[in-house]
Amino acid sequence: MVKGALSDITVLDMTRVLSGPFAATWLGEMGANVIKIEIPNGGDESRRNPPFSPNGTSAFNTTINRNKRSITLDLKKEEGKAIFRELVKKADVVLENFRPDVMDRLGLGYEELKKINDQIIYASISGFGTSGPYAKRPAYDVIAQAMGGIMFSIGEEGGEPLKAGASIGDLTAGMNSIIGILAALHARSIIGHGQKIETSLVESIIALQQSENNRYFVTGEIIRGTGSKHATNCPYGAYHAKDGMYMIGVGKNELWCKLCEQVLKQPEYCNDPRFDSIANRVAHKQIVCEILEGWSKQHSVTDVVDTLLAAGIPAGPLLSIKELADDPHFAGHRQMFPYMEQPGVGPFRVTAMPIKFSDTETKVYRPAPALGEHNEEVYAEMLGYDAAQLAELKEKGII
Repeated sequence: MVKGALSDITVLDMTRVLSGPFAATWLGEMGANVIKIEIPNGGDESRRNPPFSPNGTSAFNTTINRNKRSITLDLKKEEGKAIFRELVKKADVVLENFRPDVMDRLGLGYEELKKINDQIIYASISGFGTSGPYAKRPAYDVIAQAMGGIMFSIGEEGGEPLKAGASIGDLTAGMNSIIGILAALHARSIIGHGQKIETSLVESIIALQQSENNRYFVTGEIIRGTGSKHATNCPYGAYHAKDGMYMIGVGKNELWCKLCEQVLKQPEYCNDPRFDSIANRVAHKQIVCEILEGWSKQHSVTDVVDTLLAAGIPAGPLLSIKELADDPHFAGHRQMFPYMEQPGVGPFRVTAMPIKFSDTETKVYRPAPALGEHNEEVYAEMLGYDAAQLAELKEKGII
């Protein structure tokens, strides 16, 4: 394997908290030279987010800022802005997740930066997008989930809307930003210059709901929470075994007949008019549940899953992170939870990027940096600053 697919790309990461740092971490995992730019006093607020390692290091920050080098720079000072402009001349990507007007007010928005480097890809992540009535509103993931519509399809049947446990607004916005950045990098060879790309937390949530949105547009129906079952398919969800729960996906009639004939040993249900189509099974979902669990509650989760898989029916156990972390496929063969050596902490387990390349590496190239850890290295490398210049900048509070 050779170095990562993005090893010739330099990213100026100006982001904080989760959506942007997450995106920059994955770019770094694909080999990009990611330079995290932080304010001199305190840095990214995620450095103060729990949980904390025994030495007081934020494990949250460590996880989403690996594969980066950290420099400090005060962009509110004119000299700091001038230095940033010099860095932009040497960079390929600027990634930020401030409110939409912040960079423009600093005089560092895309329209200004492209004047000094027309090849720059300027990537913006915001709550609601950079234009429109809601553009200047603050947003966190919980707001995105609330306003993106997804909470209505989460939760128990007849219950209140619920948010997803994972920060899906932040994380999908980060992934969408990566997609935009990679497309814009490719487009440079076509159009001859860089461009601005943007995504938002709420729009990322909206875009996740292709089926739910389409159902409303076609039928006028708003899909509501159905717990661990599927709103429009059956049996398609979590059901009970003797010692826990399992997930089954009977996504077509052929699988329903396999289930009836090979697993339940009740072939008569295959062509029963109550169950002979997906729509009819959904209409009689409680009876389907009773039939299925009448069998599965007599067996362990392991035996249920093995039996279903042997019949060619998609199934699996419900795994917690504790079980995933020891799983021979995901943790072992697929290496989804590698260790990295974090200074002051020791071996530190992280969640890997789920994209594998045949000929280029994806790996943890470096641990999360201390605040300003790479000031000397990066400023010398990119701008040719010597120790005296760096000392003067530090004295002025610029870095």
